[in-house]
This record gives sequence, structure tokens and C-alpha cells, in this order.
Amino acid sequence: MKRNSFWFWIFPTIFALVVMTGIRLVSDTPTGYKFWERPIAFNLIEFASAIIIAYIFQLIIYIFLKRSSCKTGKLSFNKLLLEYLYIWLIGVVIVNPSLVVIHYFTNDPPGLDDFVIATVIFSLFLIIVYSVFRGKLILDAYVAEKLQTQQVKNMQIETELKFLKAQFHPHFLFNALNTIYFQIDETNETPRKTIEKLSELLRYQLYDVNHPVYIEQEFNFINTYIDFQKTRMKDYLQHDVAFDQQLRNQKIHPLLLFPLIENAFKYVGGEYWIKISARLEINCLIFEVSNAIPHAIEQKSKKGGVGLDNLKKRLDILYPDKYNLSTSKANDVYVAKLIIEL
Repeated sequence: MKRNSFWFWIFPTIFALVVMTGIRLVSDTPTGYKFWERPIAFNLIEFASAIIIAYIFQLIIYIFLKRSSCKTGKLSFNKLLLEYLYIWLIGVVIVNPSLVVIHYFTNDPPGLDDFVIATVIFSLFLIIVYSVFRGKLILDAYVAEKLQTQQVKNMQIETELKFLKAQFHPHFLFNALNTIYFQIDETNETPRKTIEKLSELLRYQLYDVNHPVYIEQEFNFINTYIDFQKTRMKDYLQHDVAFDQQLRNQKIHPLLLFPLIENAFKYVGGEYWIKISARLEINCLIFEVSNAIPHAIEQKSKKGGVGLDNLKKRLDILYPDKYNLSTSKANDVYVAKLIIEL
């Protein structure tokens, strides 16, 4: 039940009226007493107090269930029962002291039977209220999960179609690279190695990324890319790569680390260095890329380019609520950090 809905604000009044009427009928019927015939002020005090208590209690239920809504997918019957008992205990702590106050203002000291009747009727109606609130949260979570699953399927289908369309061109490119490679004299080793590195990069991106891969494979691809870039930058670039061996047998969706590497090579300047590190901490991949940037050039005001935007979209779908991507710039150093729960 949403806070801006009509029933959210009217339901506590209905609940209070039903509970108070039930308590009055159960406690007064055996004695033949008719509560509607007593002074109207007493009834107003009881029902007004019950309504106020109902709104306070609804707020407590709303906050409690809202905070635990993230655990909806992990709920079991035992957890639901414990949750209900916890809310029931809070309600009993509120209802019984309130009963003493109400009876004080109506000059009718409560007896043990009043507490028992109030607790029993409150408990029965609480089952209905709790079921409505919790059921709505479970339904919303189920619908959201289905929509997310469908979104992932649609993205996979779209990606497969794009991949099939794109396959015609890479075959031509591989053949062209192969032709150029054999046209270069064997003594001219540098361009031949450059073509080899480019072919390796293309092959990985086209054929080895249709399923999760070992993080070690991703780093081999990154090292190949670094070697390829070094042929362009020659000896100017200083780079440091640290790879935690505990990550070797861990798997990840492919090409999620590469955009940060590509971004570093694109904007590196100044002292011309890049540092790359990957480590495993509490079942999380901590991947960090830092690079020197030119001192005189002002950085663009926008947060990131197309590559980083696409990376965030992929992470949202592949690792929802299981990643953190942050970037920062200080003292002519740009740092990108990605944390993924494996």
C-alpha cells in the first residue's frame, strides 16, 4: 500500500472502528450492556483514541516492512511468522497501555478480561492488515523481478542480433589483416607484431565473450591491449599492472573492465603513467585504474563519456545492486574504481 494512495490514509480509521466495535460487542454483549446508549463523550474518547493509535501503528508497520522489503526474495514461512510476531509484540505494547489510558478517561477501570479481549481481537485483525501490507510488497517484488528478467532476455536477444549482423564485417577484417601481415617484409617486425596484437584483440571481443569468463582471461586481454598501445606510445608510457592470483578462478561477465582501461589510455598525459590493480576482498572484485592527466587541460564538466555510460547500463542489468562504480580527479590524477560482488 503506497503512502500517496487513498486507502493508506483511510484504512487506519476503518481498522480502529472495527477493532473497537468488536471489543465492545464481545465485552458488553454477555452483560446486556449497550455501549451506544452511554454518554457520547465516552464513545468519542474511545474511538478517537483508537483511531490515533491505529495511525501510529500503521506508520510503524509501514516503516518496518519498507526496511525489510529488500529481503522479500529470501522470505520463508518461519521468517514471515517471526516478522508477524515481532509486529504483534509492538502492537500489544502499544494497545494495552493505551487501554488503561482510555478507561481512565471514561471512568471505567479495565479488568483482566478487557486486556484479553483487546489483545485477541487486535491480533486477529492484525493478521488481515499484515497480510495486505506484506502481500503487496511480495507482489511488487515479484513483478519487478519478472520485468528485470524480461529486460535481460530482451537485451540478450538484441545483442545476439547485433552480433550476427556484425559477424560479416569482422571476417572481412581478419582476412584483410592477414593479407596485410604477409605483405609486410619479415624484417619489419614491429608492424607485423602490431597486426598480431590487433587480431588477438578482435578475436577475443568477437568469439570469446558470449558467456562469463575467468577474470584471468580478461586480464590477458587487457595485457594484450596494453602491448598494442605501447607500440603507439613507444617508451613514453610508464605502466604498472598488479593482478591478485586469488582472482584466477573467479568468473565475470566479459569486457566490463576494458572500458576503464580504454578510458585511461585515451586521456593519459602529463607524467604519462597508468596504474592498474585487481584484487579479491570478501568475495568482491576491487578493480582500480589510475592515470596521470595533463595539468593545463580543463576536464569536461560531464561525468563520463559514452563508454562509461554504456558500462553503467551493462552493470545495472548484469549486477543489479551488486556493484559500485566511482571516478575522481585530484592533483592531476584520474582514478576509476569498480567493485563487483562475485
